Amino acid sequence: MSKKNIVIGIVGPTNSGKSTLLNKIIGEKLSIVTHKAQTTRSGLRGLKVMGNTQMVFIDTPGIFDAKTKFEKAMLDNAFGILNDVDLIYLLIDCKKSLDKLDSIFTEKIKVVKHKTFLILNKIDLIKRSDLLEKVKIYNEFIDFKETFLISAESGDGVDSLLEASNKESVLGQWLYPEDQIADTSMSLIASEITREKLFLFVHEEVPYLSVVETDSWKSNKNKSITVEQTIYVGRKNHVGIVLGKGGKMIKSIGIASRLDLEKVVGEKVHLKINVKFKKNWTDNEEYYENIGLNFLDNKEN
Repeated sequence: MSKKNIVIGIVGPTNSGKSTLLNKIIGEKLSIVTHKAQTTRSGLRGLKVMGNTQMVFIDTPGIFDAKTKFEKAMLDNAFGILNDVDLIYLLIDCKKSLDKLDSIFTEKIKVVKHKTFLILNKIDLIKRSDLLEKVKIYNEFIDFKETFLISAESGDGVDSLLEASNKESVLGQWLYPEDQIADTSMSLIASEITREKLFLFVHEEVPYLSVVETDSWKSNKNKSITVEQTIYVGRKNHVGIVLGKGGKMIKSIGIASRLDLEKVVGEKVHLKINVKFKKNWTDNEEYYENIGLNFLDNKEN
């Protein structure tokens, strides 16, 4: 049987469920999922095989009103994939109204509407009559290729979405090895997992002014892995907040991160996390490159 492939970009507003959908499709924890906005920073890629088709999924940062250089780089990442993929999943929280969408983004979507699936997510949280009205309103605004109603959390409707996506695949060799689940390095996945826990355990602005780097990844003879990471924070007082009284906060973050990482790699993980203050780290091009973002060499507005 001839092999086929397709590259799919998952885009949409913050907290629409993009990362949850990717994790549901792949069956592995690849992308950061929290209740807070703008948690996905770079385009993590997950891979799924359906029959003779390899599907490559790209999860992007949510669409939001970007103000800082770092936020603009995140938004540039989301906009940048629209022309580079074969199919676009525009994921919308079905409770949200059309006027909440970013106007610049909607204009970009109109250009690629011929390859865009509108996906209304969280359908279990809205009346059926209201849901159908939403479908009508969105499709009158933009003539999408197809529309799907799903719950990324439960998986309702996801199989139908994947079957329709598979039909859009084209003949061609697979882009990645058959047993691979992501083209993102395990070091980056480990960093994302720890950053997710930082968002879950630490409140207010601290996580938004932080970055997690995986400094080393060592496979041991006893089939365990030793991982060392550093959390860089943007303000000195944030170091104490992340560490917590008597180191309790960083211990909780470390335990939760280690358990998730062990599920992904299937091996025992020894995780050590340091916390350091790094002044103006968002102006350092290297940090952008490490998490897959383009460094926008321009002044903030």
